[in-house]
Amino acid sequence: MNGNPDRNKPVCAISKNKDIKQAVFDALSRIDIPDLDGKHVLLKPNIGRNAKMSTGVDTNPEVTEAVFEFLKAKFNASYYIGDSPIMGVKCREAFVNSGHGAFLDRSDIRFVDLDSKKPLTLPITGGKILKEIKVSGFIRDFDYIISIPVLKMHMHTGASLGYKNMKGLLYKREKVKLHQLYVPEAKKAYGFKELDLAIADLARVLEPDLVVCDASYALEGMGPSAGSAKQLDTVIVSTDCLAADIAALAIVKLDINHVPHLMLIAQQKSGVTSITEVATIPEDIEPFKTDFAVPPAEIMIKCCKVNLIDNGSCSACQSSVFLFLKNNESLVGDYFAEYNHFNIAIGSDIKEVPIDTFLIGNCTANHIERGTFLVGCPPSQTIIMETVKKKLADKT
Repeated sequence: MNGNPDRNKPVCAISKNKDIKQAVFDALSRIDIPDLDGKHVLLKPNIGRNAKMSTGVDTNPEVTEAVFEFLKAKFNASYYIGDSPIMGVKCREAFVNSGHGAFLDRSDIRFVDLDSKKPLTLPITGGKILKEIKVSGFIRDFDYIISIPVLKMHMHTGASLGYKNMKGLLYKREKVKLHQLYVPEAKKAYGFKELDLAIADLARVLEPDLVVCDASYALEGMGPSAGSAKQLDTVIVSTDCLAADIAALAIVKLDINHVPHLMLIAQQKSGVTSITEVATIPEDIEPFKTDFAVPPAEIMIKCCKVNLIDNGSCSACQSSVFLFLKNNESLVGDYFAEYNHFNIAIGSDIKEVPIDTFLIGNCTANHIERGTFLVGCPPSQTIIMETVKKKLADKT
């Protein structure tokens, strides 16, 4: 390890270089990685969507390649690479579209679709909202897991980083279920929404051994998929996921208060809560810092065919509705043509809604008798789309 970090603090190396491979090599060389000879090592980039390179949505393949090259030169291990994308996205296709296609048929690393093996159910001891979870059946095959997330903003969770990236180890629709949790007593008892509680519970059983956070092209604004890429040419590396996530937030001038699930994880681990509690290499990280757009607090939603009832909604439900309307214009038109209306309600303070309304999110549960209730905090745009499609199919 280079430098002289405080041994009582978790260590996090940060490197910036237009040659992103060199940035990865520099950062990895500055931290202590255990001997991986003979181990089974999983590289887990964030390849959850069909996104092109340099968009900040999926992990930059140059970062993934550099991590693999560094480790392969150092350790005689068995290497794997894989992910489980969001519903409706095929894993191999996502790898190709994101620029990771070269990994699919290599002999020195095995590509695995994490959904292609019978799942395992893991108990979650001490979980606040989850008592068990279905994960990829490959999980027991790995001795060492490397989370390679993109530094990106997230409308529903504040940001998506090392811990959030581990959600890709959940089996198929388990990922969707986290958005559909409706446990008002837990939300009231702990003061956090269900999705945040669930991600923190996952951290009890899905803790990466190493985090290499890709901030070559980070995603600001309305992430996880509709934001804007910002080239930072930076990587953040640590064997402590919480430290890596906090350091990643620090370079975009944010802190743990922006990401509720990290606050919960810090509480349950008695872990670090501030960048001042992390031993960074280099010690002065001011040169890495940059202004960064966070998700908007309020989203303007306009659609001539949609009657939107909104009172007291949060940006999470607003974003799901916004993205649904943005990406499903023809579906909205078909529905309107068939029913002659399209009613959507969001928010905790709505008083009245018309009959046959799509009630988006847990806050609308009091009006369940008035239409179609979509459980979640929030339900994703994909869930809204599938629900509307089903109702349209039932009518036609």
